Amino acid sequence: MSSISTQTVELIKQLIKIESINPSASAQGSGEQKIAEFLEAFCRERNLPYEYQEVTDGRSNFFTWVPGQDPSKRVLFISHMDTVPVENWVADPFSAEEREGRIYGRGSCDDKGPLAAMLMALTTLGERKPRATIVLAASVDEEYRKKGARAIAQSGVSYDAAVVGEPTDLGLVVAHKGSVRWQVEVEGVPAHSSKPHLGVNAITGMAKVILALDKINETLSQRVHPLVGPPTLTITLIEGGVELATVPPSCRVWIDRRLTPGERPADALQEVENILEKLRQAPDKINVRSLLPTLEDPAPPSAEGTHIAAVAAKACAEVAGTGKPFGVPYGTDASQLSLANIPCVILGPGSIDQAHTTNEFVEIDQLGKAVEIYQKIMLSY
Repeated sequence: MSSISTQTVELIKQLIKIESINPSASAQGSGEQKIAEFLEAFCRERNLPYEYQEVTDGRSNFFTWVPGQDPSKRVLFISHMDTVPVENWVADPFSAEEREGRIYGRGSCDDKGPLAAMLMALTTLGERKPRATIVLAASVDEEYRKKGARAIAQSGVSYDAAVVGEPTDLGLVVAHKGSVRWQVEVEGVPAHSSKPHLGVNAITGMAKVILALDKINETLSQRVHPLVGPPTLTITLIEGGVELATVPPSCRVWIDRRLTPGERPADALQEVENILEKLRQAPDKINVRSLLPTLEDPAPPSAEGTHIAAVAAKACAEVAGTGKPFGVPYGTDASQLSLANIPCVILGPGSIDQAHTTNEFVEIDQLGKAVEIYQKIMLSY
């Protein structure tokens, strides 16, 4: 194992051992602050500049950078610091155990593997000066609302391109889906369940709403995007009723509508509203409405054909034999960065199939190759 690979392994172990569960996902989550403080100490030891960008409630993005030969060019490398919760883990999720060529632990591939590789790539450039200024951002809140990436997009600082660190098995992702999420509510009339005819059952009404909404997938399945497939609509949560002997006066569901590049959240919402209006006007006259505002993560435009995609493809091919552009159904910080018209590629060590699992790991071999790929991009853009 090379010296850089050894250092990368030690770095990711240190990051995994710092619990950084998103507090919006779990009340036991500590958030990202301790990771940011670790990164500050890491940069201080190496005489690297750094700064914080406060995002919300003491949660801050962290930045470090290396100036480029052309001060007018700026490339962003971004990985997030937060993780999902650790319920149902059998082993210690923060042990950073190394075995059989892998590092295990929460965040190992999502997203501390990419973060460690980006940090190591930046700090080992040595005397090799990049053409563009390379800015490394460690963002907050990717696993919930992506507030960190949104703050970067709204900061007024421009970037020519971005490399978003996520587990892609060192493959080159140039497009992914976005999402729009909101609640739909059916209002009924409470009554004693011994005389249900005196009330209006909101759960029964919601059952009809769900069946009507589910049919929209027949239409959506015909809109196949060449890189990410068709959009989808999924009912993900349901709640209703007050107690066992009362006709339920209300019922709510959450809708998760996945967007393909080019789709607008407002248009997806309107499609659902058209269905709800038909139900309101039908003989049953279901009292149903959308609860707004929605939670929106736009689908970023495809980066296929951009300069950053070409540079990244060459680096991937040279180091890992990958580089063919493809799309994925999940979302990343690129959703929010696209609002500032930053072309983004998504690239990193580890498999998305391991992300959020109770046995999460990253391959050590991929970590080392990720450092090489990131460095090639840094020096070639």
